Amino acid sequence: MHDILFRALVGFRQNYWFWPTTMTLAAVILGFLLPWLDDRIGTDWIRSVPFLRATQVDGARAILTTLAGATLGVAGVAFSVTIVAVSFASSNYGPRLIGNFMGDKTNQVVLGVFVATFVYCMTVLSTVHARLELAQSTQEAFVPQISVLFAFALTLAAVGALIGYIHHIPESINIMNVTAHLGDKLRRSVASMLDDEDRRQREEEGPADVEPWTAAPPGRDATILRAETAGFLQQVDLDRLASLARERGVQITIHHAPGAFVVQGEIVLSAQPPRDGDDALLRRLRDCATLGSNRTDVQDLLFLSDQLVEVLGRALSPGINDPNTAMLCLNWLAAGLTAFARREPARPARRDDPVLYRRVTFEEMLDRSFDQMRQYVASDRTVTLHALDVLRGLAASACRPAMAEACIRQMRRLAASAAERLDETVAKDEIAEALAAALRDAADRAR
Repeated sequence: MHDILFRALVGFRQNYWFWPTTMTLAAVILGFLLPWLDDRIGTDWIRSVPFLRATQVDGARAILTTLAGATLGVAGVAFSVTIVAVSFASSNYGPRLIGNFMGDKTNQVVLGVFVATFVYCMTVLSTVHARLELAQSTQEAFVPQISVLFAFALTLAAVGALIGYIHHIPESINIMNVTAHLGDKLRRSVASMLDDEDRRQREEEGPADVEPWTAAPPGRDATILRAETAGFLQQVDLDRLASLARERGVQITIHHAPGAFVVQGEIVLSAQPPRDGDDALLRRLRDCATLGSNRTDVQDLLFLSDQLVEVLGRALSPGINDPNTAMLCLNWLAAGLTAFARREPARPARRDDPVLYRRVTFEEMLDRSFDQMRQYVASDRTVTLHALDVLRGLAASACRPAMAEACIRQMRRLAASAAERLDETVAKDEIAEALAAALRDAADRAR
């Protein structure tokens, strides 16, 4: 059940049709409810409003038909513009950023307003009828005045949504906004992970290093949860695993961090020593881990940093050659890494903890990001100097010598790569001077 709920939540976040479908269903309900209310109230109230006139049958039909056709046409245009924006973002920024555009609630709500207006007008139109002479009775003409006025209100809302949509689309593909969104999400995710880690810490101790921890192979008699299909480990419920471990008197080991790709049959979780009712324990372990075909940003911090690196790599490709965008990506990557560097880590995992797992460290995120981008950054003199300045600032913010040492290591690697790739002697001298100045500042933090 937990796995199904998580998949549904991730799907709703990136499903372009969720809000339009919800608003369309609401429009259908209103399309039947308001005419029923009109029938109950009657039309006498409209005479007391001086600026309103009762609409006749032909007029109501013409109004509703016109509004329905116009809003449906604009909805098609809005959908087409969104697809163009998604295609542009995919080709220029990277295909892994499509989910950010598809999950944009503004686009979903705007399309929902247009589709809901069309459906509402068509539903109300079905209730409008002229005077009918039947065999044994006469059915009086019916025009739902309140419903027609509400159709006008929905149309005005659609016009306002169109104006906002025209403004929003250029803003959503503005590279400054794209990188700012990714960088701010990375910073908040780092802070959230560290806050959760502090909350889960069971003992009040002084700051301690979070050392990389590798899970040992489980024993033969351990309860083992294996991947039923290949995919990415999207989410692990650490709180439920800790409660389960204490309840059953076992120690649970998480063999992969969120974001790791596992093949079918590979070990995901294990619990030992064994207890009676291993099948029940296995079912509960399965509810605490979610595998899927895509990486998500729920617990996978490296997915967010990888997106910034991907945008940077495309910006420095020969076909685009946009160093300003690359420097923007470095700035927002530094925002997330600085939030990481300034926080004192919690105590490391111990062999007697109820749940053993390894989370992402500052050094791992730094090395992964700069190792992937080095070949692109080193080919541009301006971006290389900016990257050295970013590493210099990260070293100054480091709360532990190991973090500053990681920054120094990346400075040296970047400068060496730039010396090999750049042909201009002046540029090489500038980078050498910047490296020397950065190393002098970072050396004090590494001691």
